Amino acid sequence: MINISFSAWVAFLGGLGIFMFGIHTTSSGLQMFAANRLKELLESLTKKSYLAVLFGIVMTVAFQSSTATTVLVVEFVNVGLMSLGRALGIVLGSALGTSLSIQLIAFKMLNLALGFIFIGFILYLVVKTPHIKPLGQAMIGFGLIFVGISIMSGAFAPLKDIPQVQEFLAHLGVKPFFGILVGLVLTTLMQSSTATVAILISLADQGLINLGAVIPLVLGAHIGGTVTTLISTLTAQKQDARRVALANTLYKVLATLLVLPFLPEVADLLIWLGGDLKRQVANSHLVFSVLMIILFMPLNNQIAKVMVRILPDSSRGIKKIQFRHIDETSLEVPAIALTQVHLEIQGMGKSLRDELMARIPTSVLECRALPSKGSPLEQDFQWYYQHIFRFLAALSAKEVTAQQHEDILNTQFILKEFQYVGDALFDLSTHIGNVTKENRQEAEEIWGDMKELYETVLNNYNRMLGALKSWDRDLAGEVIREHPDIVRLQRALQFGILAKTTQWENLDIVNLLYRIDKHSVNIAQVVMGLV
Repeated sequence: MINISFSAWVAFLGGLGIFMFGIHTTSSGLQMFAANRLKELLESLTKKSYLAVLFGIVMTVAFQSSTATTVLVVEFVNVGLMSLGRALGIVLGSALGTSLSIQLIAFKMLNLALGFIFIGFILYLVVKTPHIKPLGQAMIGFGLIFVGISIMSGAFAPLKDIPQVQEFLAHLGVKPFFGILVGLVLTTLMQSSTATVAILISLADQGLINLGAVIPLVLGAHIGGTVTTLISTLTAQKQDARRVALANTLYKVLATLLVLPFLPEVADLLIWLGGDLKRQVANSHLVFSVLMIILFMPLNNQIAKVMVRILPDSSRGIKKIQFRHIDETSLEVPAIALTQVHLEIQGMGKSLRDELMARIPTSVLECRALPSKGSPLEQDFQWYYQHIFRFLAALSAKEVTAQQHEDILNTQFILKEFQYVGDALFDLSTHIGNVTKENRQEAEEIWGDMKELYETVLNNYNRMLGALKSWDRDLAGEVIREHPDIVRLQRALQFGILAKTTQWENLDIVNLLYRIDKHSVNIAQVVMGLV
């Protein structure tokens, strides 16, 4: 029976916890530090596929998150920056990015790491510049990574005196399938292949593991690093997210099956590359990542076609309400999540215009009913509002920058204004239906009077949508300056209607058109920075 002291267990688990916390802190700090740059870089990656692959490598080194990589890859595809086949290159690049970060971990850098923690403390708590604080957080996290590895390595030192431990670890090299399974399960539980390899480096530092056992464990860690992402995409609304995650897993599984018959040759290659056992552990991860790039990069377009056949776009069956742009996995990268929310809200605004506002003249003149409250369109609209608001609430609970927090609040305000616009339009549809049903001739006469107000409100609404799309302050200013003219038109119509008819419903129509413009002005004020 293997007898490991309680203090050794506590030291190992504490070191592992510090290591994992360091990775998380570094990731969140760099994401907040690079939040705006990340969005700008996403928009600038047009047809330069080599830049996209390089970005995948750098992002993985910095963020240590395969989920974040998947989010970005899917976003590249959805906004038309690249094909699915080209985007899969980023997935291969992300594996190489993880290998590069592991190369860094294999160095003895405890003293330097402690210096990083001190500098990070200065930047985080002493320097008052908000933009610098996330960089300080990332530096503290980077230092904690090496502190955690040092503690784990020290915790493994007593194991050298326990023969059963060495026998068990040597057994992993004799039965590589078992070693792969152990690496896969361990990585899946910790949700980090970097953490698994860090444990192997700590074992190697104490001479507790041999190269024959390292290789299967690293292969299993490669596969296990894809499992969490694959599971998380099962509930993703975008099919490309599932395709990317499945392709990533298949890359690792197929490459492992190809390498298995040649494990002795791989061990010889690692010895030839040189370095101590710690470096050989890191090199084994790097060699496997390079092998995958060599094997699959030339075949990415064909693999993408296979993924589309395996996971085709669902075009049949019952219509299901779902987001057009938002994907739950984007919560891992707040900059991308905010971009998706803005696109979703813009789509809501356009739908209200196309499905309701633009059809008002036809409804009046040809007595065609418009969707009103309780209609399927109104139910869809409410679904979008509720689920976007819930998504924003989940996003605000993440670690975001002060600017991103302000953007979330502004976005919630804009979303609420669009809800008011929707309510006004659905009420307007009901009132127009009542008027045309009671007296068509009088409705046509009144419409002649209201036409100018309607067209002015519609044009101002279109200006507001344009300002919101490009965050154009000049265009938003035009929306605000147009509002006094709409107020004058509203008042003139109110007096005119009272002089001609006693139907209060006509007054409601005028007031609802005014309300729509008022909410357009409120949204424009957010763009102007006045709210």
